[in-house]
Amino acid sequence: MDSISIAVFDKISSLAAFGKFVVFSEDELFDAFPDGEAKSEAALNGVLKSLKDDGFIDLKYSSGNLYCIAPLKKSVPVQEPVTEEVVSVEKVPKPQHIRGAIFFLAFLGGALGSLIISLIFRLL
Repeated sequence: MDSISIAVFDKISSLAAFGKFVVFSEDELFDAFPDGEAKSEAALNGVLKSLKDDGFIDLKYSSGNLYCIAPLKKSVPVQEPVTEEVVSVEKVPKPQHIRGAIFFLAFLGGALGSLIISLIFRLL
């Protein structure tokens, strides 16, 4: 939901009781528009249509510059900004004793393999 829709819904909710119809003038609803936003009848009708489609208000009628509106929800769910979490992966250096153990086991495997081959040739 955009900022204009939230502002208009807040204005309607502040002036009308939950589920009760109140007549609003176009100027009252334009006062809710954030500064710098275009205040046109088409923009207001689009906002009211989106609020009605989303189930936030019930629009009984609109005649000229008057609108009969009832709020159907208590508040607009606040959209929290999506934040990206940076996950830092630290390179964990391998300790020297692990590298030494791997080298020693590789050397021992090579020596054992040589011993087995030597025994096979001696027995043949």
